[in-house]
Amino acid sequence: MAVTPLYDPKTLIMLASLLVGVMGIVLLLMGRATRPRIPGVHHWAAGSLLTALAGVLILLRGSAPEWLTFTAQNTAAMLAYTLYWLGSAKHFGHRPALKIWVLLFVLAWCGQAYFIHVEDSLRGRYLSLTGYVFAVSLMHSIVFVRELYRHRGDHHQRLLGAGFTCFWVVYSTLVFGARWTHAIFEPQDGQGLLDVSWLQALYLGTFSFGLVIVNIGFLLLVSERIRSNFEELAMTDTLTGVRSRRAVVDVASDLFKRSRRSGEPFSVLLLDLDHFKAINDQYGHQSGDRVLQAFCRRMEDTLRQSDVFGRQGGEEFILLLPATSMAQAGELAERLLLAAVTSEPDLPGVTVSIGLTDWRPDDTSIDDLLNRADRALYAAKDAGRNNAKYC
Repeated sequence: MAVTPLYDPKTLIMLASLLVGVMGIVLLLMGRATRPRIPGVHHWAAGSLLTALAGVLILLRGSAPEWLTFTAQNTAAMLAYTLYWLGSAKHFGHRPALKIWVLLFVLAWCGQAYFIHVEDSLRGRYLSLTGYVFAVSLMHSIVFVRELYRHRGDHHQRLLGAGFTCFWVVYSTLVFGARWTHAIFEPQDGQGLLDVSWLQALYLGTFSFGLVIVNIGFLLLVSERIRSNFEELAMTDTLTGVRSRRAVVDVASDLFKRSRRSGEPFSVLLLDLDHFKAINDQYGHQSGDRVLQAFCRRMEDTLRQSDVFGRQGGEEFILLLPATSMAQAGELAERLLLAAVTSEPDLPGVTVSIGLTDWRPDDTSIDDLLNRADRALYAAKDAGRNNAKYC
C-alpha cells in the first residue's frame, strides 16, 4: 500500500545527506583546528562526507549510470560505516584487527556488485550490503559498550557523550539488523530504497534519523574532548610538564578534607631553587628553562607514584605526600636535596631549599599548612640554603 504524498524518499534522503554532510565538514574543521589532535575525528568526518556523497548518488538514480548510482554509492556507504567504527575505536584507544574486515568488505562488495551487474536481485543486494553494514555497526556498538563498562563506576561528565552516542549507535545497529533479517525471510518486491511503501518509509526514516543523531553524538564527543584538553592544560605547567599550582592546591584541599575525616597524616613540602636568578642572568633564560625542566625530571624520578608534585611559579615548587608522617617526609627531603644537585651535561648545577610541615588536627584550612611550609622554607634559606627545615 502506498503511503501518503507527504512521504517523499528523495526529499528525506536529500535532507539527511545535507545535515550529515554539514556535520562532516564541522567535524573536519574541528579536527584541524584543535591541538592536540583529537583521535578519530577525521575518520568520523570522512565517514559523514562519504555518507552525504552516497545520498547524492542515490538521488541520481535513473539519470546516471548504474555503476555510479549503485556500485559507487554502495561502496561509499560501506566505507562510511567502517570509518565510523574505526574512528570511535581510535577515539577510545582501541586497535581492532582489520585483516578479517578487509576480507569481509571485499566479499560484501563483490556480492552487491554481482547482484547489480550480473544477476539483478534486490534481495541479494540487501543481504550483501546491509549484512556488512550491520556487522560493522555491531562492532561499533561493542566499542561504546566496552568503554561505558570500563568506566561504569566513573561519574565524570564526559561519559554523557559516550552514553548518548552509544544509545544511538546501538539503535542504528538494531535497525540494520532488522532490515537484514527482513531481507532473509521476506520477499523484497517493492522494497527498493526509493519505493514508496509504509515499510520502506519506516526503514528509511529510522536509518536517516539514527544517522543524523549519531553524528550529533560525534560532535558532542569532540566538544567534550576539547573541554577536557583545556581542563588538562589548565592543570599542567606548560614549561615543565608537572602539575600547575591550581592542580596541586585542588589535591591539597581534598587531602585536607580526608585528614579531617579520618585523621590520616599527610605532609607538604615547598621547594625553592637557590640563586636561580643568577643562573638566568649568567646563562640566559633558555638555559634557566632547561634547568627547571631537568630539575623536575630528577624530582619526579625520586618521588613515589602517589606523591603530587607541581610548580608554584618561577623557581618554587610544591610537593604533597599523602599518608606520610613528618619523619618519612624528612627522609624524602634528604633524598630530594641529593637529587637536586645531580649535575647534567652542559647545564649549570643547582641546589634547593625545602620547607616541610604536616597536617595537624587543629588546622582550620589548607592555608595553615601552606603558611607553615612557607615559614619553614624561609628558615632553610636563612640557614644557608641547600637544606630542609621543619615548621
